[in-house]
Amino acid sequence: MKVTILGSGTAEPSLTKNSSGLLIACESTLSLVDFGYGNLRQLLRLGVTYHDIDRIFFTHHHPDHMSDLLMFLFSAKYGQTPRTRPLDIVAAPGFDQFFKRFTEAFRHWLIPEGYVIRLIAQDEETRDYGGLLVTSRRVRHIDLSRAYRFHDADGKILAVSGDTGYCPAMAELGKDADLLIIECSFPEEANVDSHLTPREAGRIAREAGARKLCLTHLYPSLDPARALRECADEFSGETVLAEDLMAFDL
Repeated sequence: MKVTILGSGTAEPSLTKNSSGLLIACESTLSLVDFGYGNLRQLLRLGVTYHDIDRIFFTHHHPDHMSDLLMFLFSAKYGQTPRTRPLDIVAAPGFDQFFKRFTEAFRHWLIPEGYVIRLIAQDEETRDYGGLLVTSRRVRHIDLSRAYRFHDADGKILAVSGDTGYCPAMAELGKDADLLIIECSFPEEANVDSHLTPREAGRIAREAGARKLCLTHLYPSLDPARALRECADEFSGETVLAEDLMAFDL
């Protein structure tokens, strides 16, 4: 399994960090987790086009986690070589209603003609996607928020939080993970229930027994060096700060 950070940023516009998203290459399958602003161009930098993505997992439907889906669907229909392969979109139950309203807002422009979109509702369960076992759990952000655990045929484990406050479910998903990618939005003094601070992120990694921790979704108000120090108060394992196009081979 190879994991590439497409966007390590937030809703805050940035010249160096695109909004949330990552690419998972497993066997011959390419999956996205979220699809925030700037991710489509990041895929092109990796030589990946709208033809190549097999599946998109959404952690939730906030704009900074899915805004590039708009251009993806538009391009896949009206590009010089329209997409023909089916596309799976996996998200929490209820996402289908949002998706219907989302596409209807643009009339026929996003509705595929040459390919099929398969909406898959995944709640708190484990499913097999061609040998990649994916477990999802509700996390503390909004009603449709789900985090994911990916377990490949070689036994490698990736866990991804999306946006979340501290919750035991995230530690459960990250249990013994080779790589735990979780958000770390704000400093301790600006703590909110729906996002993590460095110490909370470190606590989740420690409780999970993760081998490596990657902190992402850092807002500008969070000093990176301080974030690493405070995270280390809870987690003694390897911790890195996400950067766009950073890659991990698991």
